[in-house]
Formats: sequence, structure tokens, C-alpha cells
Amino acid sequence: MDLRTQGGRRTSWAALLAFLLLLVPALAQDTSLEEFEEVDPYTKGDPAALERLGIVRTGSMPWTETHTSDGVRETLGGVPVIFLETAHFRIASTLESYKPKGDAIEKELLEAEFAALKKRLRGFKAPAKLDPWLRAHLYAQRCEKLYADFTRAFGIKEEDFLALEAKAKEGRPMGAGPYLGQKNKYTVLVTESTSAMARYLKAHFQVELEYSYRAKWPDGYFLGINFEAFRQNGREFDVCLHTALIGALAQNLLDGYRDSHQAPPNWLRYGLAHWFARKIDTRWNQWNAGGTGDLEADKLHIWEPRVYGLVKNEACTSWTKMMGWKGYEDIQPREHMVAWAAVDWVLTARADTARALLFALAEPVNDYGPERPAKLLAQQERAFQKVWNQTPAELDKAFGAWVLKSYRK
Repeated sequence: MDLRTQGGRRTSWAALLAFLLLLVPALAQDTSLEEFEEVDPYTKGDPAALERLGIVRTGSMPWTETHTSDGVRETLGGVPVIFLETAHFRIASTLESYKPKGDAIEKELLEAEFAALKKRLRGFKAPAKLDPWLRAHLYAQRCEKLYADFTRAFGIKEEDFLALEAKAKEGRPMGAGPYLGQKNKYTVLVTESTSAMARYLKAHFQVELEYSYRAKWPDGYFLGINFEAFRQNGREFDVCLHTALIGALAQNLLDGYRDSHQAPPNWLRYGLAHWFARKIDTRWNQWNAGGTGDLEADKLHIWEPRVYGLVKNEACTSWTKMMGWKGYEDIQPREHMVAWAAVDWVLTARADTARALLFALAEPVNDYGPERPAKLLAQQERAFQKVWNQTPAELDKAFGAWVLKSYRK
């Protein structure tokens, strides 16, 4: 679903979850809220401890041009909220305590995160239950890890966003601010309940949704996502929320880069979301391409052999078709696998050109009129010629050969 929000055209994260999540019950008031400790029990507010965790600020803080964290709290209607600011994100969390349910993959992921926290947080011991503050800290670490992985994958450096006026005059605009081209840090709202999320989305984006949403502020990008919608649909593990959040946030980082007015193509937008999300847990990133999330009973979440089969049987979506995708609705379920594989190819086999390719694909296109699709298509053709000296037909051959070699059953 495409919408107009402040600053331009926006693709809703809700559309990405449409196949995964059923609509949840109508908006209702929260009836049971867990009380949060006012002071972070892990750092005790100690500046040195906060710095070791990469936390710039907790509590009241700016949010976006239109409102501060106090405005977020007010809109949520009295729900306890934890605010954490990191180098590149402002995060608001109403997540309540969570007790892991014995899922082996989630257990392994959490153990790795606890080990990392133990190195940075004196006296930290792995708990049996994740309390609200620990969950907030984990999501702050996860967001920053994604930012580091994204910039590393595309060779992006902080100095790329210095002297922005001079770069714009030279014909290579990089955006309006230091956060991949955005003035403001990326804002992330993670709620426990559907009702809290619904109140916020209706108040600030005039949409009636209760699960998840991506949007553009005047000065940056927003992601809202809630855990209750996942639980209501059989996705009761924290790793389900973790996987979805990383995929959506990767799209926001891509759209924010160079403040391009969402110029990068949809094969890259959706493929990149899959590429990062599937590094967390492939079971919860299936996008209606098949699979139940049962690791033992269902192997459909393993996409490599499936993409291999599409190429082998000459049934793989062509680059020409992918380049023409105007929105989520244009992409068939199995084509999500192909978009993921295309990004995998770019970021592995052609990693040395990823920076140049993204720069070319993200040349700002501030035109939402009828000529926009043609302009975006022409921009892709120019990028492939400039960076790779290849036509779409030649890409089909090169990509197909790589799949047959790399995804062999």
C-alpha cells in the first residue's frame, strides 16, 4: 500500500506483513499494564555505563519536528514507555517482560546478545526473563548493529554526509543531514499492544492500523511495530518481532540514504529487507513464499534450493520485470525469493561495486507524477551500464550462472 505522508510518497510496512498477519480486534484500551522501573536498573543512569552501551540519552528527548518524547507518551495514552537514544536512533519501547519459550534458534541468538552485553555491562548476568529495560536495550543494540551492517555492506562512511551544500553544488547530493542524508535520527516505536500502536498511527499519520507501519517525517524516518499482533497470529517468540523489525528498518535506511525520495528500485528495497531479516531467522521471513515457521516439519523457508530450481527450470523472474516493479502489489510471492537472491548476488559476488551501484540507484528523483516510473526505470538502466557495463539481458545470464553455482542443491 502506498500512501502520502509528510515529505513524499511512502510504502507501508503493513503491506509487507499483510500475508503474515491477520487483522487484529478493533481498537481497545489497555486493561493490564506492567509497571516499568523509572531508572534503568542496568546502568543506574551512570554516564560511563550508558556510554559503554552506546546510549546517548534516556528519558525525555527530541523525537521529530512535530513532537518530543513527551508527545509520544501522551499519544500512547498513559502506557509506560522507555526512551533510549543511540548514535543513529531514537527508540521508544512499551514492551513488557518476556520469558523465552525454549525455541532453539532464539535461545542461541539471545545467548550471543547476552555475551556481548556482558562485555560492555559490568555485573550483567543472563536472566531467565527479559524485563522491559533489557528488551529496550536489546532492540537498541539490534538497531545499531543493523546500521553498522548496512553501511559496511555498501561502503558508506560518515564523511559522506559532511559538506552537504558543496556536494549538492557539485551535482552529487547526499541529502540534508548526517544520518545517511536525514536531518534527524531514525525513530523506532516498539509497542507491546496493538491498541497503543493504533492510537499513535491514527494521531500522527491518520491511518487506522494496529500492527506495523513505515513512514517519512519532515526530518527523518519512522518505524512502528508491535508484539501483540505477532502473538495473536502464532508468532509468540521475540525472534519473530526481531526479524520483522530488522527487515523493515533496513528499508528505512535505504529510503533515507541521500534523501532520494525513495528512488532505489523495489527489487532492492524488498530484497534488502529479506537479506537482513533472514540473517536473523529464515523461518520468520517467508513473505507468503511458503512455509509455516516449523523448522523441523517445513523446509520451505530455505530459499537457496528454491531459487536454484527457478533458474534451472528457466522460470526465474527476469531483471527487466524486476526493474519495472512499481510497488509491493506487483511482486508475486515467489518473486520475493528472487529479489532476495539478487541482493545476495550484489552484496557477495559484486560486493566491490555495491557502493557505486547504490549511489547510482539512489540519485534523488523528486517527482511523484506520471513520469516517475519511467524515470526510475531509466535510472536503473543507467546505473547498470555505468557500474557494470551490462544490459538487463546480460544481468539475467550473469545472475543465473551465479545462482546455479552458489545455490547448488
